Amino acid sequence: MFCPKCGTPCTPENKFCKSCGTPLGAASSAQAAATPAPGAVPPGAAQPAAPGAHPGAPPGMVPVVYQAYPGGPQQVYYMPAHGPQAQAAAGGILGGIREKIRILASTDKLEGFSFRELFKETFKKRSADEVEEYLAVGSPRTTPPLETVDTNWPKPWMFFRVLAGLIVAYAVYYGLYLYSTNEKLMIGTMVLAAFAAPVATLMLIWEMNTPRNVSIVEVIKLFVVAGGISVVIITLWYLIPIFGNMPGIVEETSKLAAVVIVTYGARGARYPYQLNGIIFGATVGAAYAVSETLGYAIDVFGPGLIDFVKTGAYDAIFANLPAGTGVSDGVILMPVMKATIANLNLRGLESPFAHVVWTAITAGAFWRVKGDRTANLSMVLDGRFLRAFCIPVLMHTTWDIGILFPNLNPYLTNIGFPILTGIISWYVLFGMIQQGLHQVRDMQKAQLEHTLVHVEQTLGLGARVPAVVKQPAGA
Repeated sequence: MFCPKCGTPCTPENKFCKSCGTPLGAASSAQAAATPAPGAVPPGAAQPAAPGAHPGAPPGMVPVVYQAYPGGPQQVYYMPAHGPQAQAAAGGILGGIREKIRILASTDKLEGFSFRELFKETFKKRSADEVEEYLAVGSPRTTPPLETVDTNWPKPWMFFRVLAGLIVAYAVYYGLYLYSTNEKLMIGTMVLAAFAAPVATLMLIWEMNTPRNVSIVEVIKLFVVAGGISVVIITLWYLIPIFGNMPGIVEETSKLAAVVIVTYGARGARYPYQLNGIIFGATVGAAYAVSETLGYAIDVFGPGLIDFVKTGAYDAIFANLPAGTGVSDGVILMPVMKATIANLNLRGLESPFAHVVWTAITAGAFWRVKGDRTANLSMVLDGRFLRAFCIPVLMHTTWDIGILFPNLNPYLTNIGFPILTGIISWYVLFGMIQQGLHQVRDMQKAQLEHTLVHVEQTLGLGARVPAVVKQPAGA
């Protein structure tokens, strides 16, 4: 029988609904008397549930089991019998797309998420001591206890200071070059341009790691070591001609391999959270993004310099100068340098939507399967990982589709596809971050339950029993 008010399934022994508290005595008897015979549907009444509906579910609903991570608690909730398709139809085309993405990524709908709330403390004034304490976390002595971790959406702010500082340094270097024509400033300018956006995005994702158990030292080590390993692996892959047109598979697989190689070993107990995998992946993705951007800068700078000399522009400058006038190499290289900077600026604007977020998704999906265990091959073959792994591979392939099909509209390949893939990638990443926050919350509950049981056993209180609800007289 079901509650006449909320439809919750109840047993005949229940005198009150276990969900809403509605009395079930006389009301349920009247409801049973008014229930038509099997197969008879009164005029105006709702049609019976479709064949195959779960017998314990409310009419028109089916149970769905959700488990945020392996070994975690299972939660049963009900949804319309038509499942995701009915919800997608209700949300229109965009709702259907979002639902399909969530199913592929094995994440839930974002709850309580707001960009305004997320960045509300970005411009709040902080003292030097606050900044130092904020960054001095992640070591065994400075990691906060699990029970004190806030599992609400974090409010990052340090990333903006990192971004602003690197942009200012880049502008100063480039301005000095334009003013002084000192060619020695060119390398520093290119390095700062390549580092600014990926490192700031990495800092943003580091701030989303609410357990605060990953130190800046660990991030730097991963950036240098795992980032370098990823470059080596990818370079070796590309020595095989058949993989030259498969950047999505080659690069995303290699970056994950670098993460696993560097974090492999007895580190499961210290880094068990899905949020940890996300920050590890973002670190390697940022390192590779910097390396790739500098490589593209050299691609523009080197051939541009050669073409500049071959066309006679170098000699033309000297021909138009008064006799005896000296000229700096910086003046000669300025047209090439401007073309290089334009390329760096474009890639810098695009970098937060590419490698950093792609590898964060890949490693986050892997950590969702791995948990606190040591990595092994079976985890890579797990369906939950493989489905989510398809997302960054597909986004990466779509991003580079102009390389595979050079005749496509350049506005589509240079603007349209990057925007589309960037939006999808961050939507998936935010879903995984929310899943990571839920994992921390579940672990807090499990730790509290364990503590209560231990205290009860220590005090000899015996097993806990559920509270008895007093029923009204005559019930």
